[in-house]
Amino acid sequence: MANFCPSCGAKLDTASKFCESCGQSVAAAAPPPAAPSFSSAAPPTPTVIPTTAPGVPAGGGSNAVAKILFAILGIICLFALLAAGSCFYIGYRIKQRAAAYGMNSTPYRGKKDACGFVSKADVSAAFGEPVQSVNDNGSTCEYVFPGDGSRRMAIQFTWEGGRMVMKLSHSALKGVAGMDTFTPIPGLGDEAYVEPMGSGLMMRKGDVMVNIDLRAAGLNAEGAKKIAGKTADRL
Repeated sequence: MANFCPSCGAKLDTASKFCESCGQSVAAAAPPPAAPSFSSAAPPTPTVIPTTAPGVPAGGGSNAVAKILFAILGIICLFALLAAGSCFYIGYRIKQRAAAYGMNSTPYRGKKDACGFVSKADVSAAFGEPVQSVNDNGSTCEYVFPGDGSRRMAIQFTWEGGRMVMKLSHSALKGVAGMDTFTPIPGLGDEAYVEPMGSGLMMRKGDVMVNIDLRAAGLNAEGAKKIAGKTADRL
């Protein structure tokens, strides 16, 4: 391949060290650079490192855990609400029961003298018979009529819890008899009943219950109503 003078561009002989046209010293022309060779081998495949576990979509693991936690919290809250509702309902029922049995009644603060509410004259006027003597037995007062002393009328006072005692006594006797054999007496105290077969009278005012036992005296319930009315007025 021919070479050319780098100074004047004249054609040079292969063996010339000087340019015949301009006398410029020239070195042997450097061979043209070799064309780069390319390998026919395929480039290496890059290694991909998985960022999630097999079978779990990207970003799905944290969402699934959050859903499970929210579900557990929801169940816990539901049970807590059910428990709270049950407690309120039980408390409400207990309060209702307590009110029904008089457990919330105002306690009696007056005198607790069983024979001080009805005198011998009151009993004589109510039944039309004289009273021979009076026996004070604490919460019970006995009025003894003339004779051998067997004819007695007892008035028993329940100073505390009278409402509950009356309700329980009423329920117990009703259960034994199989029917409600108590006759209510309107307008007498807060609550009053003639007991089965006229054997006595139960009267309540506030939380005090008065039970007039007529069995031993053989007296009528009409006279017991008068005694109960005077007692209710004085409680």
